[in-house]
Amino acid sequence: MISKNIIKFYKSWFDNYVNQFVQQYPDMSENIEIKADHSKKVSKEIVALTQSLNLNNEEVLLAEVIGLFHDIGRFRQYAKYQTFSDSKSQNHAELGVEVLKENNILKDLSKENQEIIYNSILNHSTAKIIPDKNEKVIFFSKLIRDADKLDIWRLITEYYMVKEQKENKALELELPDKDEISDNVLESIINKQVVMKESMKTLNDFKLLQIAWLFDLNFDYSIKRLHEKKYLDKIFNTLPENHKVNQIKEIVNEYFRNHIETFTY
Repeated sequence: MISKNIIKFYKSWFDNYVNQFVQQYPDMSENIEIKADHSKKVSKEIVALTQSLNLNNEEVLLAEVIGLFHDIGRFRQYAKYQTFSDSKSQNHAELGVEVLKENNILKDLSKENQEIIYNSILNHSTAKIIPDKNEKVIFFSKLIRDADKLDIWRLITEYYMVKEQKENKALELELPDKDEISDNVLESIINKQVVMKESMKTLNDFKLLQIAWLFDLNFDYSIKRLHEKKYLDKIFNTLPENHKVNQIKEIVNEYFRNHIETFTY
């Protein structure tokens, strides 16, 4: 049974864990704190999503834990490698499970809930959810993938608005800021598929990868929230005006039109 007291303990442990990195690596503290804030906001996003689905209290609290801990591996990753790029360092989701197990932080939870948390964390950043016999693992993996995307869209659109005044290469995965858009990236979006990280060559490719996350959202609530927040419009405003971008805009707008018409409230 997950209680509010356990959630309170996890939040306290999380703050203390992050603070160790802030104190030990003051030159890196800004990006460490950005990731800590992101984790807390994802935790709130996933709770709102679960409530829209009328889940029971136990399920809401379980989702909240997954949201809080989904990026716990980012702090060790950034301290060790000075990058948030998994391809240039280590898989941050695997690192996160490693951290939780090392600290035995989930010891008071049932074995099933522990496995749901670990596997949902592992699934949150994969191209596709890893098949699992436990339907709860699949369900909670879908929840965290949506909640994570929603807050990353918030985070990166806020950053793009101030990029010219305060550039942060770590948030751009150190990609070159060129006008080019890779053909593989465009092809994925035309086919309404997520963009593979391996296809990215430029910052524009990364922005289009973020736009293509739209096609991987699992719940109507998430699509509706994305549409209302206009996050994709904000990303489009940072891209060059050309035929490729206009083509992608139309695909995105059509996707929203087709899905919003099916919403029931």
